[in-house]
Amino acid sequence: MKLLSTTLTAAILTSVLGLGLVSQSNEAYAYACKSYPTQAVGVRKGKFKARNVARKGWSINVKSQFGVPWSVWSIAKNKSITCSKINTNQGKKWRCLSSAKPCLYVVK
Repeated sequence: MKLLSTTLTAAILTSVLGLGLVSQSNEAYAYACKSYPTQAVGVRKGKFKARNVARKGWSINVKSQFGVPWSVWSIAKNKSITCSKINTNQGKKWRCLSSAKPCLYVVK
């Protein structure tokens, strides 16, 4: 019972703390991340659209550099999207910069 309790506690802590390492059936799952971030810019009239374009642009950039498995925004580390309003010759728009370190879900 003590072993089951310890294993269950470790699994809960891993899940809650998001440590990125889960052990099951003698296999370990983890994330391998690049040491530097990839960036992309999105410019649109609306802030929401500019954020989405920047995030999707990040995925496109990562796919072209490292391949599809690395391009998942939700598992990237050190994610950030910063936005500011800018003046263009077409009026005021939002410019958003997405930045994150690409990660790969791996089984060890």
